[in-house]
Amino acid sequence: MTLPNLQLGATVLNIELLVYLIAGIVGAYAVRYQQRKHPDRERQTGDAWNAVFLWLLVWKGSLFLFDPAGVIAQPLSLLFFSGGTRGIWLASLIALVYLFLRNYRRAGNREAVKIAASWGAAMLVATMIGYTALSPIESKGGVRVDQAAPDFELTDLSGNAVRLSDYRGQTVVLNFWATWCRVCQAEMPHVEKFYQEHKDRNVVVLSVNATTQERNPGLVQEYADKRELSFPIVLDDRGDVLGDYGVTAYPTTYVIDPSGSVKSRYLGAFSYESMKRAVRGAD
Repeated sequence: MTLPNLQLGATVLNIELLVYLIAGIVGAYAVRYQQRKHPDRERQTGDAWNAVFLWLLVWKGSLFLFDPAGVIAQPLSLLFFSGGTRGIWLASLIALVYLFLRNYRRAGNREAVKIAASWGAAMLVATMIGYTALSPIESKGGVRVDQAAPDFELTDLSGNAVRLSDYRGQTVVLNFWATWCRVCQAEMPHVEKFYQEHKDRNVVVLSVNATTQERNPGLVQEYADKRELSFPIVLDDRGDVLGDYGVTAYPTTYVIDPSGSVKSRYLGAFSYESMKRAVRGAD
């Protein structure tokens, strides 16, 4: 499951990171409460906090393990992406082993297992509650899920007219971006990888540049050439399509099913794994 980000004005709040931070706090306090009568409680609580920070570090940093080429090409991706589901499992395993070993030497096997289990269970429950509570959140504005995606006609980088309806019968990943957007820069390798692997599977990426917000429209072609982007890029040189789709933060991505209905909307960095899940949900 992919949690939707939350837009506050022009700022996009990473809900997934927020859920894990809160879950980590709950896990640390669960250990503190469970060990409230233990003479070494403060150290054990400190270890629990260290496990939280270790979990977050491994979860984010595991992206380099699973996609080293992408991280080397775009180091900023470490700020905006994580190792996904595999990163969650790896981070959980390493954090639990760390917590167990830290307490095994001082308190023995039984106590170490109890502390690690308490921390892990509390984090798991808090995460599940967070996902359940926050999954229904939908930012205001824009085209809503299950509404028909507004059709439009824009010009691509070669000067050809492109209509959204040209892709009827295919699943469309409609991505709004700008060359100056740092998050967009980190996202582009994921978009290109997704496009290359799915272009022959009745799935298309249609990238809409916010040309009205570019310092120089010529930068778009230069940007695409430099990064060897091969998916279709069209220029919204009047801002009409941005307005129709309620785009006020970048990147913003809509996934449109073959019948032309919006199936999901995602604010902020959209990872390769998240794109795959979203497209599966649109089939």
